[in-house]
Amino acid sequence: MSEAEKRRRQAYRQGRKKWIQIELLVLAGLLFFAAIFSILYQVFNRATYIPYMEQSEVDYRVLLKENDFYDEPYAEEGKAYVTALIDRVETDFAYEMLMGSDNVNFEYAYRIDAVMKVTDKSGAVLYEYVDELVPEIRRERQGDSLLISERVWVDYGKYNDLAKSFTSFYDLDNTKSALYLEMHISVVGACEEFTDDTSNSYVVALNVPLADKTVTMSVSSSVEEGDNFILARESETAKNVFLVFMIIFWVLTVLGGAFIVVFIYITRNEDINYEINVNRILKNYRSFIQKLANHFDDTGYRILMLSAFTELLEIRDTIQAPVLMDENDDKTCTRFLVPTNSNILYVFEIKAEDYDRIYAEEPAEEVTILEDVDSGLLNEAMESPDISLESIDYVDDEVIVEQEGVEVISVVWPGKEKRNRLYRYDPNGEQIGEGDIVLVPSRDKAQNRDVVRKAAVVHGNHRVDPETLHHPLKKIIAIVRRKTEIMLTGDTLSQKSGSDTEQ
Repeated sequence: MSEAEKRRRQAYRQGRKKWIQIELLVLAGLLFFAAIFSILYQVFNRATYIPYMEQSEVDYRVLLKENDFYDEPYAEEGKAYVTALIDRVETDFAYEMLMGSDNVNFEYAYRIDAVMKVTDKSGAVLYEYVDELVPEIRRERQGDSLLISERVWVDYGKYNDLAKSFTSFYDLDNTKSALYLEMHISVVGACEEFTDDTSNSYVVALNVPLADKTVTMSVSSSVEEGDNFILARESETAKNVFLVFMIIFWVLTVLGGAFIVVFIYITRNEDINYEINVNRILKNYRSFIQKLANHFDDTGYRILMLSAFTELLEIRDTIQAPVLMDENDDKTCTRFLVPTNSNILYVFEIKAEDYDRIYAEEPAEEVTILEDVDSGLLNEAMESPDISLESIDYVDDEVIVEQEGVEVISVVWPGKEKRNRLYRYDPNGEQIGEGDIVLVPSRDKAQNRDVVRKAAVVHGNHRVDPETLHHPLKKIIAIVRRKTEIMLTGDTLSQKSGSDTEQ
């Protein structure tokens, strides 16, 4: 392998490695932002609750009629009472709610009713009578607490007589009569933090039996006392924005990962595949392989080529001989060897096929030799701007000039993509020197057509080894201007010292 090919191989590998590193950095950035937006979305999507506490209370006492048995005019709650002695029942209703936020607007309503019911033994209502003790009160309040407190008096005898009158009139048996003192509470709390307006309706009641000789009163409440929680509203806009960005960056991350895999695959040429295959064998079978410091001399051996490394291992196990590794200096071919005493050499070889083609100098454009040049193409080339030799900063390369070989000239035309790339042409019997301007046949690959171009000669007539020519030489068409003419017309010639040669 020539030094130029080695430099091209190193440049290709370094360029490939650089692009892979750039792609990995971009992928890491995409992954980072995808993770950040995922975390932010989870934070905004997490449920947030505002605590609140409710409690209700019903206190009552029984006012007695004048009698010879009780000194006090009333009896405290929680006792049994003689129905004939009950005058009135005094009841205190209370409801309280405490919030964990002070930004709550309350709209609440309540009323207190006295409901007398006569039911049969199955619990079905036979008769119901309702008195509105406290008409409905509806108010608004802002803050972190709500307190409702009301006291009512009821005439026990009134409802007891009404129940007895109904059952007696219809001669009903197996019935049950009771008076329910009920406070109905409806609370609507509105707050910017709430997912929805929270609405609660409760009934707090004192249950007073009727039409019995003795009664025992009880309290009931539908208020769920203790700590409760209300789901607070999340910022839907912010959450959705983070969701969109999360999806976008995860999709880009997946596409970026797929792009890197495809890029690595399509940029693996024969040389890189060769190195991968060698390293794979060393990784799996390093303990069976001895790497040679000097090249193996296979003179006198009968060489048998094997198609798989495992076959070589089987031979090694059979004859108990070591597996030797011999790699050439250019690292283009590795042979794994098992020599035998019978002068048979078993070889498994890995090499880069057509290696000279992988990093060989790019040939001149593939065009047909133009024998009859179209006048339109010639005119188009002649009308193109002259080439300024000052703009050509081509790089020197070591080329052995053969005394015998094919006579060529090397030309260049500056361009965005092919700047300083040298091309060889047949001088067509002319003596052409460095700095001359010539017309040469070429090919416009973008438009898929033959063209004629102006080119600057950077290496005049010289001979090269025919084996270095990968395509038939194309002849120059004409000499447009000689270097001496350029100098006489004032165009500065950028001339390098020494011999300028092809790259």
